[in-house]
Amino acid sequence: MFKNKKKFGEIAVAQGLASPADIEEALRLQKEFLKQDSFHKKIGMILFEKGVIAEKDIEFILAEQKRQTSLLAWFYAFFNLNK
Repeated sequence: MFKNKKKFGEIAVAQGLASPADIEEALRLQKEFLKQDSFHKKIGMILFEKGVIAEKDIEFILAEQKRQTSLLAWFYAFFNLNK
């Protein structure tokens, strides 16, 4: 529904918390975890475990995603775009 919501990695890079290479590596590792363990490990956890970002950074990014989702929901409702 809200296709313009930025992804975790996009926000991390935009805020200078991670590099594009960090995100690419985390996404690669995420795919490996899924193949080996059938377990979807969140990109934030991978970045945290690699020492790229801190717990407070994860909280900030998730709050930013939530804020964007709320703004998009308001926009869609205000302009009646859900139809």
